Amino acid sequence: MITAACIDNLMNQGWPAAHSTELDGWLVRRNDGVTLRANSVLPAGAPFDLGKALDYVENLYQAHGITPSFQISPAAQPTDLDAQLEARGYEVRNPTLVQCAEIADVLAKLPESDADVNISSVPSDRWMKCWWAVDGRGGGPAEQASAQQILERGRALYAVLPGAAEDAKAIGRLALVDDWAGLYCLAVDEGFRRQGLARTVIRALLQEATNRGVERVFLCVVEANTPARALYDRLGFRTVSQYHYRVRA
Repeated sequence: MITAACIDNLMNQGWPAAHSTELDGWLVRRNDGVTLRANSVLPAGAPFDLGKALDYVENLYQAHGITPSFQISPAAQPTDLDAQLEARGYEVRNPTLVQCAEIADVLAKLPESDADVNISSVPSDRWMKCWWAVDGRGGGPAEQASAQQILERGRALYAVLPGAAEDAKAIGRLALVDDWAGLYCLAVDEGFRRQGLARTVIRALLQEATNRGVERVFLCVVEANTPARALYDRLGFRTVSQYHYRVRA
């Protein structure tokens, strides 16, 4: 069974921030404020002086115009960090489940498809256009450029199910981290939903992963996203960890 700490590390590598500062066991991540994961502390170890560490984080983030935030999983250190942050005025955001599966088991549950899914090692303009429109977290060209830099810092596969002209019906990203694959950025254009296209994209990405010798996959799904959770449950994914963010109010 994979540990929560290992999962935290995989997710960090799958979504790498531009700047990561080591702070006595904590990893303080910054990426121009674009995406919460890349602009939050990953508290992997317990600082010697918690109060000073918290002050440092808050001052650093505020100096860069970023709201102080922490990613809290069962592996967070110190073990009472969540309570300490709550007492300091931090609010809970985005409770999320982390799920894993054997790729062969998932592929066995996915229907065959003759759809022409394009797989590449970089996000194309068509891929970025679809992702930013469906799940781009908001913002203008500068924010989109920062998000694209996050995507391109790590090794990954990008799937596009083409639509008309330069549009895409559906897209997805599979981060390749150590001997794992991480499913990210699954998005379907609003006009093509409920047609099984998400499953088509997942199949194409996982099949390519097996061609590269990868056998296991992880993903993150917001706890409140009932439709996505139902899909992943049908495909055999099982929850192995969870996390939420603590964001200073």
